[in-house]
Amino acid sequence: MRKIGDWAIDPIRNCRVRIIERTELWGYATCQVFDPAKKEVYAVPEERLIDHFEVVCHEDFIRFIAAHSKIRNELAEGILSQISGRILPLPHQLYALHRVLESNQIRFLFADEVGLGKTVEAGLVIKELKARALAKRILIVCPKGLVTQWCAEMKEKFDETFHIILPEDADTIRRLYGSGDVYSRFNQVICSLDAIKPLEKRSGWDREKIERYNKERIEAVLDAGWDLVIIDEAHRVAGSSQQVARYKLGAQLAKAAPYLLLLTATPHSGKSEPFLRLMRMLDEKAFPDARAIVKQQVAPYIVRTEKRSAVDHEGNRLFKDRVTKVMEIRWEERHSLQKKLYEMVTRYVRNGYNQALREKKTHIGFLMVLLQRLTTSSTAAIRESLERRIHILKNQDVQLVHSATENWFDLDSEEALEDAISLKSTDWRIELEELKRLHAVAKQAEFQYTDAKAEQLLTLLDRLRTEQSVGKAIIFTEFVATQQYLREFLEKQGFLVSLLNGSMNLEERNDVLKQFRHDTDILISTDAGGEGLNLQFCNVVINYDLPWNPMKIEQRIGRVDRIGQTKDVIVYNFILSDTVENRVRKVLEYKLNNIFREMGINKLHDVLDSEMAEYDFTDVYIKSVTDPEAIETHVHRVENDILQQIKQALKIRDIVADERTFDTERAVQMARSGIADLTLRMVASYHRWNGREELPLLESLDLNDSEIRSLLAQDFYRNDQDPVITIYLPGLPNEPGFWSLWELVLTNDTRDRRIFPLFMNREGVFRPASARRIWNELLLPDREIGIGPMVQLTAEQETSLYAGARDVAHNLLIELKTGRERRIEEEQKKALFAMRLRLDSVEKIGLDTIKRKRKQELLAEEKRLKAEFAEKKILSPILKPVFVAYVE
Repeated sequence: MRKIGDWAIDPIRNCRVRIIERTELWGYATCQVFDPAKKEVYAVPEERLIDHFEVVCHEDFIRFIAAHSKIRNELAEGILSQISGRILPLPHQLYALHRVLESNQIRFLFADEVGLGKTVEAGLVIKELKARALAKRILIVCPKGLVTQWCAEMKEKFDETFHIILPEDADTIRRLYGSGDVYSRFNQVICSLDAIKPLEKRSGWDREKIERYNKERIEAVLDAGWDLVIIDEAHRVAGSSQQVARYKLGAQLAKAAPYLLLLTATPHSGKSEPFLRLMRMLDEKAFPDARAIVKQQVAPYIVRTEKRSAVDHEGNRLFKDRVTKVMEIRWEERHSLQKKLYEMVTRYVRNGYNQALREKKTHIGFLMVLLQRLTTSSTAAIRESLERRIHILKNQDVQLVHSATENWFDLDSEEALEDAISLKSTDWRIELEELKRLHAVAKQAEFQYTDAKAEQLLTLLDRLRTEQSVGKAIIFTEFVATQQYLREFLEKQGFLVSLLNGSMNLEERNDVLKQFRHDTDILISTDAGGEGLNLQFCNVVINYDLPWNPMKIEQRIGRVDRIGQTKDVIVYNFILSDTVENRVRKVLEYKLNNIFREMGINKLHDVLDSEMAEYDFTDVYIKSVTDPEAIETHVHRVENDILQQIKQALKIRDIVADERTFDTERAVQMARSGIADLTLRMVASYHRWNGREELPLLESLDLNDSEIRSLLAQDFYRNDQDPVITIYLPGLPNEPGFWSLWELVLTNDTRDRRIFPLFMNREGVFRPASARRIWNELLLPDREIGIGPMVQLTAEQETSLYAGARDVAHNLLIELKTGRERRIEEEQKKALFAMRLRLDSVEKIGLDTIKRKRKQELLAEEKRLKAEFAEKKILSPILKPVFVAYVE
């Protein structure tokens, strides 16, 4: 007769059940049993149940229970996802994954510095959440230039296939599937940030058309039911205000999924408001206002590694040194017309810009800015742009392309030029005559001699080509016209050249990168084309055009100064010596270097975001062009602003600093875990144990497979009355004794349970090393296991085993209890800190009745929170034997 509490096997349902009630009526014995896998109670005839000891006398059950226990342990404390040979996570990347797994709420800001592999960290999280059946539908939102890179890295490094959905693809997908629900068609999607941001207005569109546009993009994305949303370059969605389209998109995406990863190398922009908006995307309640931006409140949400602390698997510094050389280039007599052209354009820009400001026509001022930059880029670039502008003015084919002029300064030069060339003229007849004079000189200058910068470039490349340590070089320019000019010039000198710019589609871009890696010597890229590049196989960067924003230079260098770079990075900055821009650069660098020394930083990019600073630096340069005698004054104005922003950014940087040590050993061991293979063998053993030789066709080797989920949800415990099986492990030098697996359970949370091995020899002495070694042997796929007779434990042996297990479990109890209390304490601090801020805000309410009511509500909520956290700290430890065998 079976007793309440006994475990048994229901062979019809093929599951392990526990008896919770037994009744006899008219000669029928019926048991109410509980199936822990399905969390179901049902009735079954007692005669149908199979005794536990009759089932476990089987080699495949032993293999199954060893694997099952190992995988459950990994689920509780380790990493389940298979890491292929394509990638061995670095210590800081593995640290990011562990931070995510330790958290109750998977909503994080990954804020590693540029080049440390945030994409890899996100990929590790994707694999692990999928392996744990926590995420199936995943959306990655990133800038357009990074879409291909994300797709390629997910496939190459993690064997994860993502579908790229661009705006132009939507109609095609609808036609193929016959539905407007585009984003629900695929479980894993990548789309560009600006392609799905909502529109407020657009020239020529009525409200109905705008609403239809938004519904087909952002609303379709939000309604697709995501488990995990990843936003790359997340500082772009922090917005300059809560009303901008990008911020609206980010805020809505943050609410569209339970799990959220925000990725940015510059979470701080020098202003506290954008950072607060980022943190509110992660947890709105925890950050009610700016007062919540303090280290103890922010730290649980931030994972950040700085380059200086990053190490490889041997503990060595991860990044190589960097050498920067400024190449000041003088105009010689043979370049006299180039110098004349520069001076003429500068005068034209000075007069045109000042007039545009007086007439409040900022769009014309913006055109002047671009003409000045074109002139120092190349003669070909300014000549071509002048020709296009002249053609438009002659044909009166002009229109104001953008009404939102404040956005022009955020555009890349390559993109902005296309808009600026077509802007309305203040007085087209006067402008046309002046442009014709400039164009005539530009044509003459081209014929007079090679550009001075191009000459210097050729000299440098010839020297680099003779140095065995230098192979390839990447040249950055701001304009496509200069890019084309340099290509023709260098190819005539025998160089193999590839071009990359923002007009290329994803396929063309990939072809160019493949060509540069394998065939060509030089890649000439614009800033738009260079976004998202990983070019570790190249260590020379030549800034042919020096951007007015110095932080864009850092972004360019970051293309080669990345993980995997084996050489020191060499940077050459080209600048024309006798120009206003060079004078500004020298003064600006001097001022900034003083600030760096005062603030203890190495470069501006360490603390500020490039998008934030774009307008400030442009303003300094153009004001210096229009008033060259007051360069010091113009620089001083922005100097104070930059200093204040740096101070603010440093405060935020200190807040987001993530202080810890990296586990290099764990990073190496991770690739060797083989959990996926062990999972397959666990299922196979289970089927053979149940007499089914034909193995199942699994949906996947992760917890999303229904059978694997069901098996791992089942608890397998030994009945105290069961005899134990004898096993033989040929070739293993071990004394005879009792080997067992025990499970300690503190709560229903999988993180609060552990299975551990125990070995007691026949004299009652415990051998921890033998316990671990035998478990490892039973996990080997080709380990020979012999089966012997059943042995009945004596009462004394049962007592000794339990006492030994209790001693081992006590240390585990302290470890698990400490970890649980740390998690609860962290969660409680966040919640109560935010609650205190909300209570403080109530005091500012003017109406007493409303104030009292709101305060009572918040105090009641605070009381409820404290009670919930107090209940979470209550533990009910249970220690049970999973399996016991006699090892002969």
